[in-house]
Amino acid sequence: MDVGWSSAVVSLVGAAVAVASLVVTVVEGRRARRNTKFLAHHDHWWQRWSWIAERAFSERDRDHDVAALMAHAVLTRAWSTTDDVWMERALDVHEYREAQRRRKETRSDQ
Repeated sequence: MDVGWSSAVVSLVGAAVAVASLVVTVVEGRRARRNTKFLAHHDHWWQRWSWIAERAFSERDRDHDVAALMAHAVLTRAWSTTDDVWMERALDVHEYREAQRRRKETRSDQ
């Protein structure tokens, strides 16, 4: 093999490695951005639903109304997830059972 062909092969291999390195960097960058976005969303998700749950489990009826309003607001956002829907349904079930319990207590008191 003469020097010209060797140089061409080395140049080609170097260019292929550079392109592969670029592709790996872009893929890893996108993965890291997606992971960071997920972690930020999860943190905000927990803050929102903790706030809502505190009010939903409160003794005051007014807090229940506020929790329902905020849950509805969260679910109407474009970034709401299936976890948001699950949490809202779980709170609905709890609220329904609590309302039934209060009705029974009210009837037994009368």
